Amino acid sequence: MGNMWGKNREAVQRFKTRRDTLFAKFEELSNPTKLLNDERIVNDNTSVENIENTFKRILEMDFFELKRRLQEDEYNAYTVLAAFVWRANKVNREINCITEMIKEAFDIAEKLDKDNKDGKPKGPLFGLPFSVKSNFYVEGYDVTVGLGKYLEKPKTTTCPMVQFLIDQGAIPFCLTNVPQGLLSYVSSNPLYGTTKNPWDFSRTPGGSSGGEAALLAAGGSSFGIGSDLAGSLRIPAAFCGLTTLKPTQDRLYVTDTHGGLPGRGRLGLSFGFYTRTVQEQEFLLSLIVGNKNYLELCPMSSPARLEKVPDTNEKLLIGWFVDDGFNPVVPSNRRAVEETINALKAQGHEVVEFKLSEVSKDFDPFTIANMLFRNVMPDNGAYMAEMYSNEPYDKHMKLFIRLIRWKQGFVVRNLLRFLVMPIVGRCISKRLACIGTARNPNLAACRQNQENTDIFKLHWIRYWKKLNIDALICPSFITPAQPFEYPAELSSGAFITGLFNMLDVPAGVVPVSPVNNDDIKVLNDEKTGFRVNGDRLLEKQREAAQESSGLPNSVQVVTLPNCEEMCIRVMKAVEKTTDGMKRLQWKDRRTVEPPVASNTVPKAATSTDCFERISVEMVVHPNSNIPSSNPLLT
Repeated sequence: MGNMWGKNREAVQRFKTRRDTLFAKFEELSNPTKLLNDERIVNDNTSVENIENTFKRILEMDFFELKRRLQEDEYNAYTVLAAFVWRANKVNREINCITEMIKEAFDIAEKLDKDNKDGKPKGPLFGLPFSVKSNFYVEGYDVTVGLGKYLEKPKTTTCPMVQFLIDQGAIPFCLTNVPQGLLSYVSSNPLYGTTKNPWDFSRTPGGSSGGEAALLAAGGSSFGIGSDLAGSLRIPAAFCGLTTLKPTQDRLYVTDTHGGLPGRGRLGLSFGFYTRTVQEQEFLLSLIVGNKNYLELCPMSSPARLEKVPDTNEKLLIGWFVDDGFNPVVPSNRRAVEETINALKAQGHEVVEFKLSEVSKDFDPFTIANMLFRNVMPDNGAYMAEMYSNEPYDKHMKLFIRLIRWKQGFVVRNLLRFLVMPIVGRCISKRLACIGTARNPNLAACRQNQENTDIFKLHWIRYWKKLNIDALICPSFITPAQPFEYPAELSSGAFITGLFNMLDVPAGVVPVSPVNNDDIKVLNDEKTGFRVNGDRLLEKQREAAQESSGLPNSVQVVTLPNCEEMCIRVMKAVEKTTDGMKRLQWKDRRTVEPPVASNTVPKAATSTDCFERISVEMVVHPNSNIPSSNPLLT
């Protein structure tokens, strides 16, 4: 790999040395054997066993229970941070989700505890450690998105979202992995390596916020933050069994990040949280959205506060679809929607089928897909091709990057044909019409595509109003978590998520059940199940979903622009009426690993070696919402 980095080779080596040194330092700072009788550790620091037990109790708590105990001084910030770092280091050795540790984290924790002793008021997130997707600016740290050319160019500002959370008492302690160049759903790059899904180490956690989702799902953080340009929050949430919500772009505007594409086009770039429950999601969003202190940091964000979602028995009218007309989903993902809709119907809600083909006669699903992928690459891939120049290609992204770098006037056309449009089983005339002006990309064609996007949004809203629905439920993605080699060949999957960035509407993901064995049987039933009809991409999609029984299975909840409150309300209803997912709980592998003979190669760990699957009763915390009278929030 060294020669491939070119002039960046020495910078890469210096970075790796710094990174390893910082990991070792954090390992020492959180090692119970090094913390004996350390006054910064509370609840009995007199033995290694007692410290480890304290750490384990902290890590087993849910978000609100840990928050409460920190507020009530049962634990201090330093102890909680040490516990999460202790766990995150172990997790990272197995799934490689962290790119760097944030060296100031323990200093922040010490200052929080000192200020608390001095009588200063606690912020609502006091002492809660969180992870940061590595495309967010943090002063003094590089934002490389897995590219050597961006090393040793530390940022001089901190993202306002990160700074706001720090101001509320939370502690950022690590940066997490992303795909090379961001625009993929396999979190892998030559600089930091490949992140594994904690549910199955042979699969990706998704992307581009894959490192965030993997760490939280593995229990290594109290919550995470990420961005979403075409599904980058929602795909990892679906793959890792987490909850997230992509707001309307301006409801929570964020600056000082690497957004994936320069400029503001017709894809709503959204930012949000990873949590385990919808209640946690609501709490964090209500904390930041429209907060006057956040507006001081980022005045472009909307001043409209997120209103408290009422607990009500009022029945809703919910639209649904399982087929977007462009890329069918595998049986498990279809079942997730159908069972969710049936459960909501049983609760008294009305349901109606939402037919994408009826939104407008001028915009069939292939035309809509064409608009979406042109919005992803309005310059015909020139920016991305330059970004990848003089860089080694990640092994899981080679195909995607090589296609991007074909710049002889037909990048979008070939991407649509090779990555998006199946070769067999689709109407060729529609495909060619979908490609349209990609033969001669220019500014006029770009502007026309943006105009078409705006027109389609109007048709979408009018059709929505015609149905008079409150929300829409649809598949979260085309498959469960995929093995690493498939995302580069199945970029078509981004249509089901990217569509809602193009519409710039709130879209959330809620886990509803695991994939089961019957799903796999139906997947392989060519006559009555998932019919591929010789379609090469559908065959790949079926391959990608094999052996996925037990993996998380989620649905997507969508509402109209700026209706995040309704999105949360329906997400809560979904969470209450479905089975949900088990949680991953870390095992102490020292007690389960047999000795390895000195002349044998140790067997690589698997997810079941490292994690137990535990059932968790959903706990509703009645006092989780901070009242608007709190001076920190008004």
